[in-house]
Amino acid sequence: MRGRQPEVLTMRSADIAELERIAHSDTSPWYQVRRARIVLEIATGQRRENLASQLECDESTIWRTCQRYRQRGLVGLLSDHRQAHSGRDLEITPLQRAQIVELACLEPVAKELHITHWSSNDLARQAVADGIVAHISPRTVRKILSDVDLQPHRTRYWKTARLDAQFKERAEQVLWCYGNAARLAEQDIWVVCVDEIPTFQILERHPIRRAIPGSIEQQEFDYTRHGTVNMLVFLVVHTGLMELVFLAKNDNEHYLPELELYHQHHKELRGVFLIQDGGSSHIAGATQRYFAQSHGWWRPRYTPANASWLNQAEILIHAFKHYYLKRASWKSQEEFKTHVLASWPEYNHRYAHPIEWTWTNQKMRRWFAKHAS
Repeated sequence: MRGRQPEVLTMRSADIAELERIAHSDTSPWYQVRRARIVLEIATGQRRENLASQLECDESTIWRTCQRYRQRGLVGLLSDHRQAHSGRDLEITPLQRAQIVELACLEPVAKELHITHWSSNDLARQAVADGIVAHISPRTVRKILSDVDLQPHRTRYWKTARLDAQFKERAEQVLWCYGNAARLAEQDIWVVCVDEIPTFQILERHPIRRAIPGSIEQQEFDYTRHGTVNMLVFLVVHTGLMELVFLAKNDNEHYLPELELYHQHHKELRGVFLIQDGGSSHIAGATQRYFAQSHGWWRPRYTPANASWLNQAEILIHAFKHYYLKRASWKSQEEFKTHVLASWPEYNHRYAHPIEWTWTNQKMRRWFAKHAS
């Protein structure tokens, strides 16, 4: 018989049995049954025009069905293209859900991608490329991951504990001071935390549009920078009261005069337990000699390495910044200093209170015993 040669359609051996089952099925969707019959008949050499007449469809339908199988395989052949085009996903089977979760747990480099983490768009695209599903929207991917509490787009930092004898010794000394601050104050011995706010930027933003009904406060993104300043903060633990001074430089040569001035202002005290971190100005030789020559008035206690969070002054600084520094604008360093020197007495009047500190020596020792090994 003369005419065009039948088109060649090569089928995967693993697909033939499934297509034979669907082609003779009474329960499969009609479009799957017709597509299974088309690819099976074309694979045996049936001519397109004869098959179209037999199935009462257009030749173009025969051609599109064969192209669908060639390009998208068995999954693509059996998918409902009307739902895919309308933006709706096919029903996702439990196996497909598990495969998408497994994909999200892989590093993208495992799929020869150079992105550092998965987005829902990337996962949807990769799930289709891997043949897990014929079509899936990023929204459906997000729902699947949400159901198993998986968030590949997020990162949380942690700090590996470096526990040693010095950590335990220093932490115990600091926590003892906190636990006994009120009792020591009755004996005219204060527990005082000290910390720096180094190189704080003085920024001028213009204009600032204050909040009005229907609109939150707005700030100009661009700013004028008026240099930086260094501040030193003292916190009296048993009262929560603060003092703040400015340092020309953040070094021991400027740190020690402020310690001496604090001493002179509180000469009525019998002594001060001074909680501080291991900053260079705090451990310098000149600082150590100054403490030694104070005849026990200064009793320095140091937070362990990488544990400056034990210093309550850090909590104070965070609160003070929130109330007085976070959303303001200054035209000069002088204006900033005037603002700050007026602000810390107001903080003492309005907000100061002893910090509720629940991390006791007993809790720390139990935690240390659990994690030190």
